[in-house]
Amino acid sequence: MSAWMEAKKEVLKALKTALGKQYAPSVDELETPPEPRFGDFAFPCFALAKGWKKSPVEIAVELVGHIEIKGLIRKVEPRGPYINFFLDTARFGKIVVEQIEQEKTAYGHSVSGADKSVLVEYAQPNTHKEIHVGHLRNFFVGYTTTKLLETVGYRVIPVTYTNDLGMHVAKCLWAMKKFHVKEVDPSKEERSAFLGKVYTEATQASETYPNAKEEISAVFQALESGKRGPFLSLWKKTRKWSIEEIKGVFKELGLIFQAWYYESDFIESSHLLIEDLKHRQVARLSEGATIVDLSEEKLGVNLLVRSDGTLLYNAKDLPLAMRKEEEFHPQRSLYVVDVRQSLAMQQLFATLKRMGFQKELTHLSYDFVTLKEGAMSSRKGNIVRYQDFRDSMVEWAHTETQKRHTDWKQTKMEKVARAVAFSAMRFGMLRQDLSKPIVFDMEEALSFDGFSGPYLLYTYARIQSILRKVERRSLEKRNMSSWKTEQEHQLFVTLASYPHVVFQTAQDFHLDRLAQYLFELCKQFSIFYHEVPVLQAETAEQMADRATLVAVTGQTIKNGLSILGIQTIEEM
Repeated sequence: MSAWMEAKKEVLKALKTALGKQYAPSVDELETPPEPRFGDFAFPCFALAKGWKKSPVEIAVELVGHIEIKGLIRKVEPRGPYINFFLDTARFGKIVVEQIEQEKTAYGHSVSGADKSVLVEYAQPNTHKEIHVGHLRNFFVGYTTTKLLETVGYRVIPVTYTNDLGMHVAKCLWAMKKFHVKEVDPSKEERSAFLGKVYTEATQASETYPNAKEEISAVFQALESGKRGPFLSLWKKTRKWSIEEIKGVFKELGLIFQAWYYESDFIESSHLLIEDLKHRQVARLSEGATIVDLSEEKLGVNLLVRSDGTLLYNAKDLPLAMRKEEEFHPQRSLYVVDVRQSLAMQQLFATLKRMGFQKELTHLSYDFVTLKEGAMSSRKGNIVRYQDFRDSMVEWAHTETQKRHTDWKQTKMEKVARAVAFSAMRFGMLRQDLSKPIVFDMEEALSFDGFSGPYLLYTYARIQSILRKVERRSLEKRNMSSWKTEQEHQLFVTLASYPHVVFQTAQDFHLDRLAQYLFELCKQFSIFYHEVPVLQAETAEQMADRATLVAVTGQTIKNGLSILGIQTIEEM
């Protein structure tokens, strides 16, 4: 049981004793007051008014006189129609500290998802295109979602699905044959940029070059049918380039998957499945194309096969869902896909349901990422490549680190700069509500002050610096009874709420809640450290107790950052 729940139950017990058999309050009725000065818990008396034939204000005053002050309860006050409960800082703090010290990296973990499995599909980059800033939101949302679910006990199966055979591939190969056939292959470092440039070139040329659309369509049909020829060998070579690039980025970002799926592996199974769906009258022909009419579900038409016989993306998602079921048998599947694909996701789920697919399917959507200059598009060629973005972030962080630590060795400076840059990237993508677009501001994301990843890292590093100054022997003098200040109290309250924040975030996937919590925790720590002496405490016992509070705060920050995929550093 968490410290916060233990405190709630003690307050509830005191209420039940005071009320006797007249009313049985529940833990859900206990509210969090709007301001700390109103206590830690508030009990509304409205539900008692009818039975007691008194106003809630009168009931609150009367009940307070019957509530015993003991244990974790330090004070009880009536305030309007509410009864406000104030916890004893030292006693409550001792429970919080003991729980965090005992659980360490497992603090915040629970078993609510035990014996349940969730498959999370995320990070679906296209081959023959560059990975850019816009992809990062998907990567980080998917990663954090898997970590959250694991933290609350689920067996999580992360998988990735790469589109290696879409119309974009045909465009790229067509342009390579049309405009770059005599060129030498680019170096390994330049392959990704080269393919991105060719794709943009192909998109623009397809609008102006004579017969371009017909030629590109022919390339696509040839690839999908598996016909031998120059485009097939070129596809294999350039596909390999892209996959090597994708795997390199995934490794750098710590994205690990139990299964990698490729669109090209589902061509034959898609055609076989669609024939079966036509036979079962789930799908039908319409003007030469194959569709699933979802008008009953108010989802329009799910187009599976074009009139030229080529498959659409949704068609290949059907056998993919069946494959995932056969291999992993998850009780639930999450698809981390941007909000612009919401209709396609609804159509996919509705089609699977008509096929008899019974498992729970969820679309975890998020809005897109823009920069100050506006939206990015691979077609228009105005993307910011991941590598360029990363290098700019690291360079800025390196410059700032160098200003602060001119005496550091280069290797140490580079390590810290990378940690700062990656914290800025991840936190910058996760701090925003998923339903809202992100206008990514590099300078703001890299700020050492404010709502940013570097600020959280700085707070953690500061905590480690404080602890290094505390002698290990001095911690033995702690008695965990000297905590009395309001700053200590509020820090304990914030620490105690961490398990609930993690649990709630894993339920509704409002990832910004966890980001906001960590920011508030760091702010709360900063207030505490500025106003309450730690190293200059009046007594050895006070210093030991406060250093203990500093340590468990650091542990909680580290645990939360780990879920976000942010690696902590000891110095900054």
